[in-house]
Parts: sequence; C-alpha cells; structure tokens
Amino acid sequence: MIPASTKELIHIADSKYAVVVATAKRARALSEKSKNNVDYRLSSMVTIALDELINGKIVIQQPGANKL
Repeated sequence: MIPASTKELIHIADSKYAVVVATAKRARALSEKSKNNVDYRLSSMVTIALDELINGKIVIQQPGANKL
C-alpha cells in the first residue's frame, strides 16, 4: 500500500489535526485487535487507518456537531 499524500487527506476534514487524531485513534483500535498476530506492525495499522479514512469507511465528526 502506498501512503496517502497530504493533498488527499486535507479534503477529508477542516484541519490536518483532525485527520491525524482520527487516524491515530483508528490505528490504535486496529493494533489492539492485532497484538497477538505474528505479522503485527504498527506502521501497517497506520496505513490501513489512512486507507479507511480516504475510502470513507471512517467519518470524522466535528466537535459540536448535532447528534441525533
């Protein structure tokens, strides 16, 4: 997998910070599930999280957004 460019990521949210936080949270969740896996690598979890973010599998919720 080729890591995403900044240009691709900036269109996902209003700030780079939001993208970084969302990616880190998802990578953490993925790593917790895969810790016992022999092929576990944190860098691959970050790449998977970025791919999910770009493909719309993860949606960044803005703070203060109305929740129904």
